[in-house]
Amino acid sequence: MNSAFWPFCRVWVRLRRGRLPRRSIPDPVWYFAYGSNMNERLFRERRHMTPIETRIGRLTNHRLCFTVGGGMRPGRSAPANIADDPGGTVLGVLYLLTLPKFVRLDASEGRQYAYLWTEVEDAAGNIVPAVTFKVPAAAPEGRPSLRYLDLLREAARQRGLPAEYVAFLDGVETRE
Repeated sequence: MNSAFWPFCRVWVRLRRGRLPRRSIPDPVWYFAYGSNMNERLFRERRHMTPIETRIGRLTNHRLCFTVGGGMRPGRSAPANIADDPGGTVLGVLYLLTLPKFVRLDASEGRQYAYLWTEVEDAAGNIVPAVTFKVPAAAPEGRPSLRYLDLLREAARQRGLPAEYVAFLDGVETRE
């Protein structure tokens, strides 16, 4: 992406989604997915994302939760979110995306999310600077729909996440 084009993208994201990306971000940028974007089919087909590289990732000092502050029907749906949790771990997928792809992805995420610039450990033990999305305000926990949770379960199995994490997802109660 032309570096002169990035300021326009920042303003576009700000107007469209209410969040302002950093003045400069690397191109390409690592994105950490812990919810439905882990799902290969959804990410490539529905979101039209073609990552340069894909890795399994581990975000420490957080936990996976499902909060009613997000989703397409706030108050009813409970999509994946992350919450601070010293000693906790969230597993997911690291995608290396070109800046235009990241801008496209960003535009598809809900207004309730903010950026979390963090470090994620990949399966080889490398520390990767990455961005993810997080609902910044405390939101009550809810239960995801069965359809949504099945996307996460499918993704965890597709990606070869550890059996304990798959079992954790299998144990999450749904609202249906």
